[in-house]
Amino acid sequence: MLTYKDLGVRPFINASGTITTLGGSIMPSEVIDAIRTAGSAFVELNELHEKVGEKLAQMIGVEAVFVSCGAASGVQLSVAACLTGTDPERIRRLPDTTGIKNEFIISLVDSHTYIHQGIEVAGGKLVRVGTRQSVSAEDIIGGIGPNTAAIVFFLGKQTKEQLAEIIPQATERDVPVIIDAAAQLPPRSNLTEIAGLGASLVNFSGGKGLRGPQNSGLVIGKKEYVDAARLNSSPYSAIGRGMKVGKEEIMGLLTAVELFLAQDEGEQLAEWGARVSHIAEAVASIPGVQATVRGKGQQAAPDLAPRAYIALSDSVGKSPQQVSNELRAGEPSIVARHAGDAIVIDPMTLMPGEAEIIAKRLVEVLG
Repeated sequence: MLTYKDLGVRPFINASGTITTLGGSIMPSEVIDAIRTAGSAFVELNELHEKVGEKLAQMIGVEAVFVSCGAASGVQLSVAACLTGTDPERIRRLPDTTGIKNEFIISLVDSHTYIHQGIEVAGGKLVRVGTRQSVSAEDIIGGIGPNTAAIVFFLGKQTKEQLAEIIPQATERDVPVIIDAAAQLPPRSNLTEIAGLGASLVNFSGGKGLRGPQNSGLVIGKKEYVDAARLNSSPYSAIGRGMKVGKEEIMGLLTAVELFLAQDEGEQLAEWGARVSHIAEAVASIPGVQATVRGKGQQAAPDLAPRAYIALSDSVGKSPQQVSNELRAGEPSIVARHAGDAIVIDPMTLMPGEAEIIAKRLVEVLG
């Protein structure tokens, strides 16, 4: 069996979090076992999609679920669902949207170009509102016109409080709301709360906080819209045919969600907090270094896992970029983010024992 080493690809300790370009998350052994088992038999894929969707909806406590091949594809399928419903003729016509509502309101604070492109690929026309710095509920609702097919809301830079303000007004105007919540797990409550606000379709990544296959995602929402998203996807001959999610990923994500729902969220947060606290304490006494831990329950980041912020003054003699480069080049290789004057350590993707390794390497690099 060929390995990363055989290919000349160097693995690393991921202190940056569940970032797509770094491989998402490490799957638990149970998920890998589910993938292996699923790959040993043939099944009818449409039937599997429907049965797993029903099971996931029951487990999570929502109206309907579809397994997509990732959150970005889930948003594009959600857009297609709002354009076509379950009408076979409209599904066949995409991206031709002649004669149907095809405008999608999206804020400029959502800088994910591929989301904008995905809407247009499906046949949607973008109505961009707000600025790159901020967007208000009034901006979004004010963008609604006679040709509006849906609102696309980026949960992250936009808040749940704003979403709760927007959904009732959109509902009054018979406008569905699509949510991009790719990285918004934890908290676990988001799985039900966002759909519970009345959102039509909510999209999560399967390979981030859920720790499922990276090429998987959840489309959660109202049954009529979830059914329409499924009919626009693979293995149907529709615009989403290329967004294939295999039987292995479907069963792997089912297992990942089962594990995610069963775990004690408080214990998980405490474990993450202990990891970053250990790292922060290890470097706190180094001259020119200010180490703090921010995270869930604190005003600075109320919905995030705890993270260590290691701020460097000029007296350290190295910039955060230089420190990041040294960590990456060292042995073992460590990939950490930097923001402003600080190195940021995210514990979500750390394996047992890696926090101690990171603390030791940071002391070496900074000391």
